Amino acid sequence: MRLPIAGQQDWSADPHGMAYDNPRFWDTAHVESELHRVFEICNGCRLCFNLCPSFDVLFRRVDALDPHREEAEGKHIEGGKIVEEHEAAELLKHVTVSTENPVGLLHDEDKQRVVELCYECKLCFPKCPYVPPHEFAVDFPKLMLRAKMIQAKEDGIAFRERFLGATDLVGGVMTRIAPLANAAAHNAFNRTLMDKTIGIARDRQLPAYAEESFATWWARRAPAPGGETPVALFATCYVNYNDPAIGRAAVEVLEKAGCDVDCPEQVCCGMPKLDGGDLEGARELARRNVATLLPAVRAGRKILSPGPSCTLTLRTEYPELVPTAEAREVAGAVMDLSDFVLQQARAKKLPKPEAGAVGKVAFHVACHNRVQNFGYRGRDLLKWAGGDVTLVDRCCGMDGTWGMKSEFFAESLKVAEGAARRVESAEPEVVSSDCPLAGLQLKQKTGRPSYHPIRILRAAYGDEPLRSPRTDKERAT
Repeated sequence: MRLPIAGQQDWSADPHGMAYDNPRFWDTAHVESELHRVFEICNGCRLCFNLCPSFDVLFRRVDALDPHREEAEGKHIEGGKIVEEHEAAELLKHVTVSTENPVGLLHDEDKQRVVELCYECKLCFPKCPYVPPHEFAVDFPKLMLRAKMIQAKEDGIAFRERFLGATDLVGGVMTRIAPLANAAAHNAFNRTLMDKTIGIARDRQLPAYAEESFATWWARRAPAPGGETPVALFATCYVNYNDPAIGRAAVEVLEKAGCDVDCPEQVCCGMPKLDGGDLEGARELARRNVATLLPAVRAGRKILSPGPSCTLTLRTEYPELVPTAEAREVAGAVMDLSDFVLQQARAKKLPKPEAGAVGKVAFHVACHNRVQNFGYRGRDLLKWAGGDVTLVDRCCGMDGTWGMKSEFFAESLKVAEGAARRVESAEPEVVSSDCPLAGLQLKQKTGRPSYHPIRILRAAYGDEPLRSPRTDKERAT
């Protein structure tokens, strides 16, 4: 997908300065030039016009600033009236259409708005015809991230970004005081204070903290008899601190499929720090995970992650964050949890649940799974298990920490409207998504709780099927 940059010293292979170690990466003038270049290419293509707010704002602003837009569209202004081309052939003979690209008319604040509205869903990357190795080498989300990193380097990393990026520190504290932390998250005064001071939207539903982390559960769990297929679980911060039930379900289902499950020492994958512009913080976390996961990989274990964003980071970002053979070795062993379990199921290593145990499912496919191009494995797993599954193939607009921020909260809910409508039109018994934060967003929009496919599968085996009744008081319009 991206340029093979690991270990390179000759930066001629990276003329657009997109590699983290390329000195041009931090050159403000160069990134301004790249923004102009890429915006011109995007404006000429517009294939991504409806993907996210960044493109919508970019194209609308370019059109608004273009003084020759009416002429270019075959229209002419006369006396305040628009005359169509077929009615004004003679007039159009005298029209001069400028060849100047209107992208050059964008103001600095216009460009900044496009950058800040990019929430790194990365859906434009597989859709774009000009991604590397094309000579245009357009990597829109990486360029937006680069611009944010340069700003963070110049202005310093804001407290909110440091707070949201400190998932292990915050999660470790909050799980120790979970009842108090969860009560505070529902207190109107506290939420208003968070909105005004940190910038976490007052009305954003926040994930609850568990009273026992997944890591604590794993440490006290009695060892299970070894299976024939060795795997290692990268639990993710969300599973560890917010929803350990996903991790417990993963362990039980994997063992039912004949796997020998290990859970090596691990820290946050680093994506929240990347989103906040903290490159060195993300790199340090990546180095630590490479060091602790590498022995498991060399012991023949696949690294399974239930979180699409974490899977994406481990697979595609680690070889760039840590340009070593060891990082590439770890990245090559990473798999999506649902993908692996489905493979085990299709290999007849996993029994099917009782008929009807899964039920009617609205399955939302996470953006960060879509961009990895391995198919809709969560949906397929639930179908294999007997579920009547409707696919919800729309971005929910949550995208990690972006949808939690005060200034983007309303825009986030607006993006989620299409996905929420499709969930409701499916009239599901249960809602599912591989991404727990996407599930949180769908709950905010529909009032229905969402569950990871592995939890739905585990519950189906236990004769306690999960369901998603709507609670209107939790619904946001």
